[in-house]
Amino acid sequence: MDESPQTPAMNEAADAGDPVKVEQIAAVQRAFEVVEALADAKDGLSFTDIVGLLAVNKAIAFKLLNTLVACRYVFRDPASGRYCLTFKVSNLGLRKMSRSLLLDQSNSILRELADATGELIRLAVVEGDSITWVSSILAQSRLLQLNPSYGFEVRLHLHAAGKAWLSTMSSERALGLVLQRGLEPATEHSLATVEAILDDLKLSARRGYSISYEEHSLGVGAIGVPVMIRRFGEHKECVGVVTLAAPCARMNRQALEDIAPRLKETVARLGAIWPVGDGRTYS
Repeated sequence: MDESPQTPAMNEAADAGDPVKVEQIAAVQRAFEVVEALADAKDGLSFTDIVGLLAVNKAIAFKLLNTLVACRYVFRDPASGRYCLTFKVSNLGLRKMSRSLLLDQSNSILRELADATGELIRLAVVEGDSITWVSSILAQSRLLQLNPSYGFEVRLHLHAAGKAWLSTMSSERALGLVLQRGLEPATEHSLATVEAILDDLKLSARRGYSISYEEHSLGVGAIGVPVMIRRFGEHKECVGVVTLAAPCARMNRQALEDIAPRLKETVARLGAIWPVGDGRTYS
């Protein structure tokens, strides 16, 4: 891992993420809390559910929901009275991805890897102090397949994607991001101490890839490789992570390590065509 001190820009970014130092608009924060909760609610949420989620009085919740409905981000099912998310939110994400050309240019490369390995391949992109899944590609040849989760949050110290990203930054910044989210384990194999996490990240940095073996989900192993590009100047930065995940019954830890060169090759190809945002690439 890079042990150099953080740059002023990093410190400013850290300050910007500190809720104590940044003035927040409560109504906007609550609106996004509702949107994120509805995204995970298969059958929507009742008005009572949302009032409880926000911990506000009914008048505030009613006005907030009316605003989201008027903006067409939420609709109320007239039969059940429950509130559900519209597809306007996903449409915004697709518009963003379409303009960046990222999915168009990366999916064919990731599909080759999925078909060659027969396993689940995923791409996550770095946005500020978080990392978000944007693409999941299942191999066509497997009868037993992992079901990809489309939740936004990546448990940084437990998942191969999070570990790969953390391994590209200073220990101080990586530890700060992990501690912000907490060290609560997901399985009996989860790394739960600062010392173990830092040692694992240093190993990942030396190897150029990370391994998560039943740390995030029992019976599942994964390997992640960071996508590193030179955005400005000579210093490379991580803009995304490609992961391969498989059932432990099919790929043990050694098998995951053996696939690392193939994954690195794919990531190198992806980094060469990573879009700037105006159609140009970094190659």
